Amino acid sequence: MRFLDGAVTAPQRRTELRVIEKIFARSLKSNFNKKSSFPFVTFVTFVTSVTLSDAAQIRRVQYLMGTVCEIEAHGSTQTELEEALSAAFGEIARLEAMLSNWRGDSEISRFNHHPYRRPFALSAELFEALLSAQRQSELTGGAFDVTVEPLTVLWDLRGAGRVPRPQEIARALRSVGHGRMILDETRRTATFTRARMGVDLGGIGKGYALDRAAIVLKEKGIHNALLNFGGQILALGSPPGAKAWRVRVADPFDSRRAAVETFLSNQSLATSSQKERELVSGGRRVGHIIDPKTGRPVEMEGSVTVVAASASEADALSTALLVMGPGKGIQWLERNRQVSAFYLIKEANGQDLKISASRHYPVERLLRLADNITFTRR
Repeated sequence: MRFLDGAVTAPQRRTELRVIEKIFARSLKSNFNKKSSFPFVTFVTFVTSVTLSDAAQIRRVQYLMGTVCEIEAHGSTQTELEEALSAAFGEIARLEAMLSNWRGDSEISRFNHHPYRRPFALSAELFEALLSAQRQSELTGGAFDVTVEPLTVLWDLRGAGRVPRPQEIARALRSVGHGRMILDETRRTATFTRARMGVDLGGIGKGYALDRAAIVLKEKGIHNALLNFGGQILALGSPPGAKAWRVRVADPFDSRRAAVETFLSNQSLATSSQKERELVSGGRRVGHIIDPKTGRPVEMEGSVTVVAASASEADALSTALLVMGPGKGIQWLERNRQVSAFYLIKEANGQDLKISASRHYPVERLLRLADNITFTRR
């Protein structure tokens, strides 16, 4: 992954870019970032912004949840911005300690090891994340499902990867299904109704953390900021002198080049692709996104990008729409017009790219950055 900025040329920005590259190189070397439940994104997100000399501006980078988190913010004073970004990064770090499946002492790990049929008292944050996940599961008919943890473990997606036998998959599927986890809003508890169930927040955790970080920034008086968390974007307001933030999404088959550019303001963008991270087991490449209904990795080639009001929604729906694939996904989008999304897939000739979107997609907010990209609506 590379972060590129076409407008800022200050020495400080060049230094920060070198820091980002070093951090990301270390994350690649660490093979799935050692102790993170969040796969890092290897498609490219380019961020371009405008900087005015009379406006206070700050960019800071931290390595959280197994990937690079960068925040650019604009405000009245440098001190105000420093305090706000420090608080936002602190909130993400706090949530990581709760939501990480890689940490045996995390709240999610304790819940996953709790006896089934016995309610588990949750923190307000974890309950909110699970409730949001349940709503997205219901909205997508189970294409997104946080109870895929038994399949995550079975395919060893946090390790070297393995290809399980069909009977193993069938057995694990008996413990998967969002309807088999009961959330009690009055008591703020969650209950697994079957043995060997578990929750994996990898498909919504980064989005939830972004939403919480944005709340912290607003509470600190920051209303114009761009948060880039491993390729998922949350845009608050706009940069000085512009109506929206400009964000580029990579070619899913060649992460060295950008394919399209779009514009965001008070929205989040998330892209999902099996190219984000692949494991090799027995000579076979295994994608990290599992279909909760079949128990097998999604085989779709290409990517899907979702623009939504919240980062949690964009995160979960990008996973769900990748699971559905372009055919069923576009049909789903036609029924759910509050969601904007597009697929980047190859044309029949195997060379050119095609943007496939629903008929209501705001095409005026999407720019093609290469001649070999066509746009189709269904």
